[in-house]
Amino acid sequence: MARPSLWVFDVQRKVTYKNLSTWYMELREFRPEIPCIVVANKIDADINATQKSFNFAKKFSLPLYFVSAADGTNVVKLFNDAIRLAVSYKQNSQDFMDEIFQELENFKLEQEEENVPDQEQKQNSSIETPSEEAASPHS
Repeated sequence: MARPSLWVFDVQRKVTYKNLSTWYMELREFRPEIPCIVVANKIDADINATQKSFNFAKKFSLPLYFVSAADGTNVVKLFNDAIRLAVSYKQNSQDFMDEIFQELENFKLEQEEENVPDQEQKQNSSIETPSEEAASPHS
């Protein structure tokens, strides 16, 4: 279970950028190692935004992508790189929370496997055979 954190802000709405530091610090309090990527979105509406310096990404040494969800600019590259980061993180993670999430996932899968035979048995017992139908008082 490897999931990078994408920090997306709208280049036209300063308030979406201003909150990044607070949210980032909150995340790092609980998940200090999870990979993060900063995403400046809506460059199609303001191409000059690609010339601006966004200090949040520099301050925390995070990769910064300029994208447009509307026209697809850099979206595939962003997600390809995010997947690579996630895979690398999963292979090298020593984050205690990842171990807990893995155990929870394993527990969930075990529960689902245990419930499958019960569900099949219930389905099979509810199917009436032709001889049972003939003997049924509802006929």
